Amino acid sequence: MNRTPHPSRALAVLTLCSFTLGTGEIMIAGLLPGIADDVSVPLSTAGLLVSAFALTVVGGGPVLALGTGRAPRRGLLVALMGCYVLGNVVSALAPGFGLLAGGRVLAALAHSALMPLFFRTAADLVPPQRRGRAVARVSTGFSLAMVAGLPLGTAVGQWLGWRATFWAVAALTVVVTVCVARLVPGTAERDSEEPAAASEPAAPEPASSIRLLTELRVLGDRPVRAVTAITALSAAAAFTAYTYVTPLLTDTVGFSPSATTVLLLLFGIGGTVGSTVGGRLTDRSVTGAIGWTVGALAATLLLLAVTAGAKAPAVAALFLFGAAYYAVIPAVNTRLLDVAAGRARTLALTVQSSAFNLGTALGGWLGGRLLTAGAGLDRLPLAGSLIALAALAWALREAAGERRGAVADRPGEHVA
Repeated sequence: MNRTPHPSRALAVLTLCSFTLGTGEIMIAGLLPGIADDVSVPLSTAGLLVSAFALTVVGGGPVLALGTGRAPRRGLLVALMGCYVLGNVVSALAPGFGLLAGGRVLAALAHSALMPLFFRTAADLVPPQRRGRAVARVSTGFSLAMVAGLPLGTAVGQWLGWRATFWAVAALTVVVTVCVARLVPGTAERDSEEPAAASEPAAPEPASSIRLLTELRVLGDRPVRAVTAITALSAAAAFTAYTYVTPLLTDTVGFSPSATTVLLLLFGIGGTVGSTVGGRLTDRSVTGAIGWTVGALAATLLLLAVTAGAKAPAVAALFLFGAAYYAVIPAVNTRLLDVAAGRARTLALTVQSSAFNLGTALGGWLGGRLLTAGAGLDRLPLAGSLIALAALAWALREAAGERRGAVADRPGEHVA
């Protein structure tokens, strides 16, 4: 019989896992100039490492989520985290850009399945009425990655070289993998939202092909398509600028490379504040929160573009940019779980992750293309602001459609 782990310990380990994966994903933003110099590629080419990672998550996540849903949970987690370790080791040892990109792709493949698995495992560790808080606790690992992991990774890269940062992430992953093997139960993932009562006979499992079609059907719903599109556009807006934020701060604003560690920490603190504010707005109105937060993202990116020539205003804009972007995340995640409730929750989480990473890839690609075309680094936040305005327009259209639907359903009532 498997020993049942203490939920608080297991959740702490899963939060540390989320922090590790989040750091491994976003640390590249602080390492791009050093990588570009060391492997002798243009900065725009080095930026493709962000796109390669994100696109791998987009394609690999849904496939792995559907294909490994019945695997023993502990064994699957350990295997995927071992793959993540290997990807970072390959990147650390890579003599050139090609192998470095290959290591990032391998790490991204593991990442694509691990994050939804962390969230689902957290939900299974606690009673149904506490699942939301458990998932939220694990998601704080990503916020901590922005606040602490990114600036620490950047600092290690500046002091010891960018390869040392990959070695550090690989070592931390080994440590948390040992903890996962001890604390996470070895049961298989289940698709049902609630287990059957002990006194009731278990319902027969549907055929895998039928179950697959049932889960995939949710992707055709208009509300699901809309929220994933808004998520992708918001991420593209943010990462058009953020992928190249380190050279923007040094080459355009005029900060020294050592100062970027503190500035990236400031961005992360803004993200933590934004997550809290976004969560509170979401509790009041999910659709309203999406409109306000995406609008704030467009405004703060524009502010960053126009203040890039002055240090103090640029620092303030950077903080507000972090707050606005991370305020979007709880709003769109809650909306997606609302419109996909009770049908394909694990797949919904994976699709949302894919949408985020698709936007990240598009943003990194667009920023690189603009630089190749001769645009200045200060034009990248402006381009991101325009993309955020497109996301805002989509969000407002969906909100208006929802209000019209509510009026049509209750023609005798006034809908505020």
